[in-house]
Amino acid sequence: MNDKKTPLWLDSAHKTEERVEALIQEMTVEECVLQLLQVRVDNVTPELLKGGVGSVILAASATAGNDAQEQSSAKQVDDLQRVAVDESRLGIPFVTGRDVIHGHNTVFPVPLGQAAAWDPELVEQGCRVSAVEASADGIHWTFSPMVDICRDPRWGRIMEGYGESPHLMSVLGAAAVRGYQTDDPSAEDAIAACAKHFAGYGAAEGGRDYNSTEITRSTLEDVYLPPFEALVEAGCLTFMSSFNEIDGVSSAANPLLLTDILRKRWGFSGFVVTDWDAVRELLNHGIAEDGAEAAEKCLNAGADMNMVDFLYGKHLASLLEEGRIKEETLRESVRRILRVKVDIGLFDRPYTGLRTVDRSSHKQLAREAAARCSVLLKNEGVLPLASTECVAVLGPMATATQELFGSWTLDGIPSEVISLLDALKEVAPERNFRYADWGDASGMDTAAVGSDCILLVLGETPSRSGEAHSVGDPMLPPGQADMLEQMLRFGKPVILLVIAGRPLVLPEAAQRCAAILYSFHPGSEGGRGLADVLVGVSEPEGRLPVTLPRSAGQIPIYHDHKPTGRPTNEYHRAPGEGGGMRLIDQPGSPLYRFGFGLGYSEFRVGIPLVCSASVEQGIMLEVEVENTGSCKGSTVVQAYTRIPVAERSQPVRRLSAFHRVRLDTGETCQVRLHLHPRELSYTHLDGEKRTDPGTVHVWVGQHCSDGTLLEVELA
Repeated sequence: MNDKKTPLWLDSAHKTEERVEALIQEMTVEECVLQLLQVRVDNVTPELLKGGVGSVILAASATAGNDAQEQSSAKQVDDLQRVAVDESRLGIPFVTGRDVIHGHNTVFPVPLGQAAAWDPELVEQGCRVSAVEASADGIHWTFSPMVDICRDPRWGRIMEGYGESPHLMSVLGAAAVRGYQTDDPSAEDAIAACAKHFAGYGAAEGGRDYNSTEITRSTLEDVYLPPFEALVEAGCLTFMSSFNEIDGVSSAANPLLLTDILRKRWGFSGFVVTDWDAVRELLNHGIAEDGAEAAEKCLNAGADMNMVDFLYGKHLASLLEEGRIKEETLRESVRRILRVKVDIGLFDRPYTGLRTVDRSSHKQLAREAAARCSVLLKNEGVLPLASTECVAVLGPMATATQELFGSWTLDGIPSEVISLLDALKEVAPERNFRYADWGDASGMDTAAVGSDCILLVLGETPSRSGEAHSVGDPMLPPGQADMLEQMLRFGKPVILLVIAGRPLVLPEAAQRCAAILYSFHPGSEGGRGLADVLVGVSEPEGRLPVTLPRSAGQIPIYHDHKPTGRPTNEYHRAPGEGGGMRLIDQPGSPLYRFGFGLGYSEFRVGIPLVCSASVEQGIMLEVEVENTGSCKGSTVVQAYTRIPVAERSQPVRRLSAFHRVRLDTGETCQVRLHLHPRELSYTHLDGEKRTDPGTVHVWVGQHCSDGTLLEVELA
């Protein structure tokens, strides 16, 4: 740039809107179009940078979560940015996007694993670490959090979200936004968050990725949209449209979603980016004849930035000349993008430079997270391994290292990861841990026979979950159920540790195990975190954020289902209780319910006291919680509600509030739970969402089928 006078848009003394408006007035149509393009890093050219391209995505493939990617580098980004800033007419920096999903160099449990902690503070802390590390590598923007409600474990991307409950998803998604962006998104160690995928992607039929969805308007409003609204309220700067269609309209070209709901109703002022190649995919959906029509429909619907397929670049100028799009529509999309760039400090600090990050505390937090996110499903007194001297540690995941990362790990450092076996030897060197390779049948038998108990570590590698990695039958991988059966034949206590990216259907033999510990891929410190739990250094604090089905035939199965015209309430009945069954060959209840999990202590949750109840304020409850066990521990107090009579049939129970408590043995505390009015509302026949006066059923306990029914009157 040759002008000696600093342009207003580069002057931080002015307010965001002043800077954006000044810049918009200077931009040509061609420069506006380029601002709406996101190009993949291996397709960046000097011409695009000098012309003023809007964004560079630091990925070289559509499914970066499954493919090896070049390590992100601040120097690489800065070198490209200097061309964009110093050699372009207006000096507009591009924004870099990268999939920082559950950690950067320090990898935390996959989001589904983080959800198991039921702890928004832990999620926020993990995302804060991710932002600090990623920003030092030149990353300005992450495509996270994913808040797609998913009730089908066959879908590979279930690992990327926070489970099946709109309330849990909303609370944890908002925490993620706070962690990434902080109170000051312009801080050098903050990055912009992106709410994805808007909307309904987790409802893909049959769990098959990218598949069609069938979502009624009331289900869309009451189940799939609330987490996204919560992220708008949390200040999330960007949204990403989903691949799926709703009612025959692709989300990337859906004005109901992108304009009417997101912007007009919720007041979202950031920008929307399409998912990879999603504009072009309108042709596959059969709602656009060619690339020009696809670009026209997406921009007019409210999709601001075009990820990688370049159709905006090819067609928007000619569409403007033909009158198929308006210049104000084009410039409004640019305005939204520029506003975010100013708000994250990109104009004032376009270069990252060399920044050193001390990761020692990050690794410790990741270790604590791996421990706290593990879910103890069964324990017949064998855990923790307090007095067991000789343990056979067997199974394909016992020596796994990089496999502990989970899917969508682009920048983790494999050399930093140690296996569970090595971690056990590290934290308990006085014990005898015997190991035999997964392929050595006789060696495994010998190790099992000579040990006091057997720790069998089974599960799936990250390549079996994530984007484009759905499965038809979410069982243990081939051969693992047979191995479990073989180990049980020795008559030794078997501790089953499952490490996976999704809820797996466990074989019947699992119920003969002395203990079952479940860990959704636990991250780079997963070996040490799980070892801490097994030997009793840490407590397994996890509670299931999804339902574990008995069989694939039960799918989909989830806690907040509708009652139907001939209700059996089978999900919430204990096995063996009376009542009909939907399937004649198995109970209607799942293997393990949503919200369930054990610790190393026991707790009593009393009968809640209703402090107040009104349509305007919701319900305020107070309940006494006591640690009745023999050691310090924690539990999650969970409140579920049902509206028994409504204009539309309502879920039999839905999570409406929760609170984690930690108590010493014998200690009690009073827990206050606020059931916000939005948790007691639903979409009525007139399309309006509101809370009605009348009776509300409430249960407070330690999982979704726990607690005594309480009838509360809303006035």
